[in-house]
Amino acid sequence: MEDKGKFIEESGAVAEGHFVYKAGYAHGNLYINKEAFWKMGARKLVNLIRQVGANALASGIDFGGAKKVGIIGPAYGAIPFSLTLAAFFEEKEPDILFFPARTQLVVDEKTGRDIHVIPNKLLGDYKKSVFVIHEDIVNNGTTIREAAKLFREIADARVLAATCFADRGGQTAESLGVEQYYPYFAKKMEQHDIRKAPCPQCQAGAPITTAIGKGKEWVAMFGHPPYSEDMDFSAFWV
Repeated sequence: MEDKGKFIEESGAVAEGHFVYKAGYAHGNLYINKEAFWKMGARKLVNLIRQVGANALASGIDFGGAKKVGIIGPAYGAIPFSLTLAAFFEEKEPDILFFPARTQLVVDEKTGRDIHVIPNKLLGDYKKSVFVIHEDIVNNGTTIREAAKLFREIADARVLAATCFADRGGQTAESLGVEQYYPYFAKKMEQHDIRKAPCPQCQAGAPITTAIGKGKEWVAMFGHPPYSEDMDFSAFWV
């Protein structure tokens, strides 16, 4: 891995297995486990967040002349990082007031799935503001797209950009629905979209990893491989 990827090695965050990624329809044999980042220690983690900000500044992030910019940490994993990133940007751009922002997860009564919402007590503060979304790991980009749509529609806000520690899905600003995108480390990992073709690991009968990712929920619905050729998995992501 290039130098920017050393933090992944230091934290031991790369796991091998048969994973079901957040989007539900993507399987793969590698997983960057964000829950392992703490193993690098607090000071190194803070420094990593500052490097994310420095990378965005060096890459030309444009705050659009805003006087106040919120850094959204989507629930729940990215919430702790938004304050440190906001403080770094404010240190480097002292004419702008930066503040941490967040989403909250609630269960959708219709689907039973977790969805992002803006806490009612914060909605007034977020109205018509300008934001940057910071996500920890970007795979299919679902969280950033959902958060950006939420803030635009509910808070009438402008989402200027998104940043992340690592992009493993080859996302772009266009694919994420944001104006600018600055991943600190980008390395596309092999994923199998089972909407288009069978997963080779499923065909080989490799058990699904349930400790991380969406494997536990997958196994609860379908059990472990092998599966019949005509099995319909679409209920998992619809």
